[in-house]
Amino acid sequence: MDAISALNVANAILAVVACSAELVSTSNKSQNQSSLDGEEDHSTVETLRTRRLTLSTLDGSVKQQLSAGASRPSSDALALHGLAFSCLEDSGSLLKEVENKLQDFPGRERFHIKTERKDWSRSALGGGFNEKKVEWFSRAVTIHVSSIVSSRITELSKTVESLTDAKRYGRPELESRIDSVSRDLDDLRQEMGRGTEGLGVKSPAAFTETEIQLFMVRLGSLAEAESNIFADKIVASLNYDSRPVRHGSVPQAHKDTFQWAFDSRLSQWFRWGSGIFWVSGKPGSGKSTFMKFISSHSQTKELLASWSGSADTLAVAAHFFWIAGTAIQKSWQGLLQSLLFDVLRKHPSVIPLISPNRWAAAKVGQWQTAAEPWSVTELMGALRALASAKDMPLKICFFIDGLDEYNSDHIELCNVLRDMASSPHIKMCLSSRPWAVFENNFGGDSKKRLDIHELTRNDIWGFVSDQLQDHPRWGAEASKEAGAEKAKLVEQIAANADGVFLWAFFVTRLLQEDLSAGIMIADLYKRLSGLPRDLEQLFKHILQSVAPIDQPKMAGVLQTAAYALEPLHIDLYWQVEKEFEERNYAYYCPIGARPLELMSEQREQISRGINDRTKGLLKLVNQRVEFLHRTVKDFILTKDMGDYLRGKLPADYNGFTSIATAYMGFLKTTRQNHSLVAGIVRQGLGLNSGPFISHLNQALMYASEALKVDQLVSYHQITALLNEYEAAVDKMVRVGHVTIRGFNSENCDPRVLFREELLRHDFTPYIAKRLREEPEFFDMFDEPPLYAALTPMSIGSGESSAPVPGILDIILRRQGDPNITLTAPGLSDAVSPWVIFARGVMSVFNMLSGPLMFPALRFNDSLNNGLFDLLLSHGAYPNQPLLNRRGAHTVFSHFLDISLSRFLGSECFDSYLRTMDAFLRAGASLSVPTLEVTDSEGLVAFGNLARPRPDESLLASYCTELKTLQAKLAADPERAGFISSLTEKLIFNCSSNEEDLAQLAVAITAGCPRDIGDPLLRLVECELSKQGSHKRRRESLGDGSPGAIVKHFRTEEHESSL
Repeated sequence: MDAISALNVANAILAVVACSAELVSTSNKSQNQSSLDGEEDHSTVETLRTRRLTLSTLDGSVKQQLSAGASRPSSDALALHGLAFSCLEDSGSLLKEVENKLQDFPGRERFHIKTERKDWSRSALGGGFNEKKVEWFSRAVTIHVSSIVSSRITELSKTVESLTDAKRYGRPELESRIDSVSRDLDDLRQEMGRGTEGLGVKSPAAFTETEIQLFMVRLGSLAEAESNIFADKIVASLNYDSRPVRHGSVPQAHKDTFQWAFDSRLSQWFRWGSGIFWVSGKPGSGKSTFMKFISSHSQTKELLASWSGSADTLAVAAHFFWIAGTAIQKSWQGLLQSLLFDVLRKHPSVIPLISPNRWAAAKVGQWQTAAEPWSVTELMGALRALASAKDMPLKICFFIDGLDEYNSDHIELCNVLRDMASSPHIKMCLSSRPWAVFENNFGGDSKKRLDIHELTRNDIWGFVSDQLQDHPRWGAEASKEAGAEKAKLVEQIAANADGVFLWAFFVTRLLQEDLSAGIMIADLYKRLSGLPRDLEQLFKHILQSVAPIDQPKMAGVLQTAAYALEPLHIDLYWQVEKEFEERNYAYYCPIGARPLELMSEQREQISRGINDRTKGLLKLVNQRVEFLHRTVKDFILTKDMGDYLRGKLPADYNGFTSIATAYMGFLKTTRQNHSLVAGIVRQGLGLNSGPFISHLNQALMYASEALKVDQLVSYHQITALLNEYEAAVDKMVRVGHVTIRGFNSENCDPRVLFREELLRHDFTPYIAKRLREEPEFFDMFDEPPLYAALTPMSIGSGESSAPVPGILDIILRRQGDPNITLTAPGLSDAVSPWVIFARGVMSVFNMLSGPLMFPALRFNDSLNNGLFDLLLSHGAYPNQPLLNRRGAHTVFSHFLDISLSRFLGSECFDSYLRTMDAFLRAGASLSVPTLEVTDSEGLVAFGNLARPRPDESLLASYCTELKTLQAKLAADPERAGFISSLTEKLIFNCSSNEEDLAQLAVAITAGCPRDIGDPLLRLVECELSKQGSHKRRRESLGDGSPGAIVKHFRTEEHESSL
């Protein structure tokens, strides 16, 4: 029972006691009267009835809470429940006595006492409510209220204490909330102290109803503040650094632009519509600006409130995909986190409904669990809860921009969005280019779509007119002829734009530059007619106007932006440009952080330079350089433009090498340490983390990409660069520019840190060369290098790539043992490189809840590159437990489970079957795993690493799942063929065990469509026929002919269905 419910009951008890005492007291005052008007008594009786009903209702609710509660109720809660029962019993007796003594006159307005008041009073006082009983109830209630409030104060104090660090390093609003709770707790303690000063002495002070009501108000306010803190922590875990970046970088709509939307079919859909509304448009037509405008406009909220019933029950959330942004900005996970963040930030009351586990963890102070990163499974589950909860108090409208900028399967994206929008609680406004996949999914209903480029001519006209009018020379020519020329010019620009806002934007800016150069209005029209009407040709025209002296830097900066895996920090562009001024500047620049004033000056300088040299095709967003628009990046990546830019650069220029080199200069001149986090944190077993390591891995990724583009030219550059990196890392650590903490940090050779990270990237020729030149290359490692090679790298964003086959082969050939076990700090069990690899690679299937949820690149690449095969061929133990606990998955049991997952992509089928052969050759067992558990506490495996049915054999678990798949396999012939091939391998593996074959036959009969099931059953019969000692079993299945077993099991299937 919660504290406020308990105090409600306590207050109701005091109310009943007070009313009962008043009734008895009134009678005492007039006990010598033999007859009296009873109106006052009647009123008190009615009040008592009402208060008893209130107490009875509250106590009944409390009784339900006590019986339904998962935890043992407190002694105070039980005591109050007992007091309520006693109070109801005593007051009921009193009420019955009073009702027997009162008589209603025929007019029903006055009452008459049948007997003398004196006799009645004596009878009442001799019953349940005398002065001692009243005092006893008051004292008992006070004791339990004091205990309950004190206990709640203690709980809240622990919450505040547990949030001390969060207050110090959290957001200002969190700090403010925590301080407010602390002050309110102090006030409540003082009030409690004043109220209980007399407890325990001869004449105790008792709480009044007013005081208890005040405690309830105080606790209610504190409970709300506590809930806000819980919500703040959980909502913050959904946020990510680049979440608001794309929305913030989309231009604001020009004044009066898009007002037509509120008189269109879209406004009708806002008010009454359901499902999905699709906004389609050409590249550069202003879709993102429109979505930003419409999703945040107050009139949109008013229209949607008509649909939701009120503004309080409406939730609006938005996500803007960005193909040129960070990995999460163009991913399914980013979409889910953005939508949930927006909904829960504004409506935290639904958090317990959609994420009860996190809410429960927050309530008991388990902040790490409450605020840990979300898996995609959990995100999707929370979104499904929003869509399907029966008691959902909200209606939600999602705005999702740029579906074409999502970086995975667009068909599956459409399917999932349509499924979500089928909920009565949810509808969606989506935007994209008019690609066939979106046309097919969303374009069928003309009442639920807009083609924005067909509706913006007047908007473009207004934008162009306002932009030109802002130029001082536009108004200088005021003649009638000039006015006509201006009107004609604006009209022609709007017509030539053909709905493409971006084209009008650049053309208007070019004309403004012409005005600044003194060109007359009449000549601007000729200038316009000479400009390309195609957007990409216009971009090329703009770049050709860059001064020849600036063209190498212009080409280098654009190539850097194009080659960047995500938008790069402005400081890296400063390093890129320094390389054009001083070749190999990063090699020779001094180590040491630059003063903040100098950094600020350099950033301002490079920002102006980029804008001037690229003519506005790049822009600065949150200190990162991005393309102005997606169409600009598409244009820069065309072959013709690539050739044009390379023609401006040195012959040996490589964009990836340039970025990798810039990172070295950046790391040498920027301090990566933080007051809370060291630049490098060694976690043991080959894993390093920290901001310096993240940047270093980004640099190595670009160096690796350089080799893929042009290995012959780049190899010598990259070799020199990597050698310089190792020397630079060593020096940066030794001079204190970078600090190391964690495992063996004091004795660690800084070069080991670089070499460990090197093993996670595809530098096989470089490593082979170093080993030839320096056979003791690995000797300085304090752990077997196989750990580093198989452990995922620490990077700022995105998924770590799979281990490199060439690197693994080098290490394994040098006596690398995949089964060696070491213990890392913070780990309870010793783990091998093989287990670390298997956990990391296969864990993706523990997070999936849909084909889009995670690309599973690390798993796919590990299969396709034969990494399982390679490790198994070097002795990796297939039946090794993934966790040193009872019921844990083995490597092979987890791998076998994945085969029946619908999230295993068809592109992996062939490599999965090949890898299955490698497991079976290595001795993978289909029996119940025999785990040699050394865990002294006898703990049981948990979560994703636990087998669902640990006492079953692996074969039995496979068969159990196979039996459920018939409908799915019938609808998916490609997957059915894969399952058939896999089951065939298992049949051959079980060929010597009749019982296993029979078990497979039963599963095949139940789970496989006939076109694949019957051939498999015949294969089972064939394998049984090879076992001469099992003649009786064969005879029981029929006449022994090839089709007998098929007929036998099909008959059994039919009978069981009946």
